[in-house]
Amino acid sequence: MQYDIDDHPDLKDAAWIRAANKRARRDVRRQRRKARRGRHSGKVVSAIALVVIGAVLFGLYRAGKFGEVSMPDVKLPHAGANVEVPFAGTPAEQWPDGDKGIVAPDANPAFEQVRQALIASHLDPVMLGEHKPDRFLAMLAPEVREYVVKEIAGWTTRLKQGTKLLPNGIKVSGKMTLGEKDGYPAVTADYVFAYAFEPPEPKKLLSQMEMVAAVREKVTYSITPEGLWPSDSTGFQYSIACQAAKDGFLAPQFTEPPKHGEGVAGDDRKYFSVDGQVPTENSCD
Repeated sequence: MQYDIDDHPDLKDAAWIRAANKRARRDVRRQRRKARRGRHSGKVVSAIALVVIGAVLFGLYRAGKFGEVSMPDVKLPHAGANVEVPFAGTPAEQWPDGDKGIVAPDANPAFEQVRQALIASHLDPVMLGEHKPDRFLAMLAPEVREYVVKEIAGWTTRLKQGTKLLPNGIKVSGKMTLGEKDGYPAVTADYVFAYAFEPPEPKKLLSQMEMVAAVREKVTYSITPEGLWPSDSTGFQYSIACQAAKDGFLAPQFTEPPKHGEGVAGDDRKYFSVDGQVPTENSCD
């Protein structure tokens, strides 16, 4: 016997409707579990789930039981970069904020001197934004200041003009060890500084790393009566704007269009770690 869809007996059977609704909910849960397994398959699964829900809702509407249905809570994926949690999904996500990441191993005053030098050279807003190294230079022995000034980009972090860090936009991780050099106590500091920049259009970014730049510096500071004497310095910058780096400033990837051959492949964690040697590859050839 043929039935018009509006007169089909199943759509007037309350028991059938409850069973169909139960099956649909079970199918949706199963499909949502499958959707988590693959980013691309999720798009297809979502469409299938909507077809199943739509068929059942139509039947319930015809039976006058539409109000008994509750839709599953579906959260859409985040579009673009997350500026509310700047380091979300990056290796620096769980690092301490700013100078809280520079922790002296003990109460030796040599560690505190070096700690203050790291803050002045890589975290101080006057250094970052205004490019004024006075505070940092005042901590150094007078004989070495002129040399440091000539190579200031290699000893400090200076943000490219026109860029701005997000609130809580600096994370730091690393370590200090105490030794001796030329008869003086010497502290070797090995740290990675991660900076999250404010993008003008966050939704257009494809990766969180497009707005996060990392600077690693490993340097030994001898503690002399005249002040700190830096030596044995090596460093590396990762996920950066290359032209800005060549000009002596730090900027994120989103400020410059990518060029063929720039960048380094591999695991981000390698470039956010102080375990092992400082990387030597040049990502801005």
